[in-house]
Amino acid sequence: MKKIKLNLNIDWKSKIVDLLIVIIGITIAFKLNTWNESITTNLEAKDYIESFYEENITNETNLSSALEFSESNRKDIDTLKQILLSKKYDDKRIKTLTASMMGLANYNPSITTMENITASGEFKLIKDIELRKQIINTYNSYHVTLKLEALLSDYLNKNVTPFIFENIRFSDFSSIHSDFIKEPLFENIVFGYEVLLSQQIKGYQDSLEEIKLLNEKLTTANNVYKK
Repeated sequence: MKKIKLNLNIDWKSKIVDLLIVIIGITIAFKLNTWNESITTNLEAKDYIESFYEENITNETNLSSALEFSESNRKDIDTLKQILLSKKYDDKRIKTLTASMMGLANYNPSITTMENITASGEFKLIKDIELRKQIINTYNSYHVTLKLEALLSDYLNKNVTPFIFENIRFSDFSSIHSDFIKEPLFENIVFGYEVLLSQQIKGYQDSLEEIKLLNEKLTTANNVYKK
């Protein structure tokens, strides 16, 4: 039986070079794909941060206006409170100051960006943990603020408005019952309103502080993405 001779004269050098080319090609393709995904992720994060910043600026402006109105209103109520405590029932300012209780600030924060990033499940795109915490703290503060607003609004509807309707003629703001100013119920209504208004103002101030902290962090984050 004849032995079969195999031709094992293989160009190993060439084969190794070919293999290295394939490996390098795959590695480069993987790196490019990862790089592209990283760019896309950074762009999405940048868009969210810019949206949060713009939304935060709007919320700060609106909240500042609501706070200014409420603080002005509290000055009127505090004046009314001091008049009643002094029992100066002939003070002509009482009726005008009483009307101040009919005005309420109405703060409607924009939360569109927070809703979008939460619904999409992309909140982790924002890699700065402290920034994420501040975003959450700020938007949570809006819930507290709105609850305090609701408390004062409910008090107005259930206590202030019915009492004023019964005792003041809106056409000329004259008294229907001349002695209503002296009633303990009126005094209690004013004091109760002042307490709830003060709580609302404190909520506005706390929320505004959170907004300012968030502005600082968002500004820093925007500068990072611009580099």
